[in-house]
Amino acid sequence: MTTSSEVLRLLGQASTFTQDANKNIDNLIVDHDYQQVAGLITKAAVALLESAAYLMRSDSDAGFEALERADDFLDEAYALIDSQIDEDDADE
Repeated sequence: MTTSSEVLRLLGQASTFTQDANKNIDNLIVDHDYQQVAGLITKAAVALLESAAYLMRSDSDAGFEALERADDFLDEAYALIDSQIDEDDADE
């Protein structure tokens, strides 16, 4: 069995690692085709982890706000993917 404190510690650790990954995505030496999409997905992951932590603290308002931020980041990621697909289709 695990305590809520341990879960919150692990969520915080996961968030820190994910934020570090996002910083590294933003600072790649060589640009990657889906670098922007990967950055948005890691931002969504951080927001989801924050949401989980808030909900574990019974702060539903902040939890749902963080969940909405994650959804916004994912919407942006899908929009970028769709625009890339549209460009690829136009090139054919």
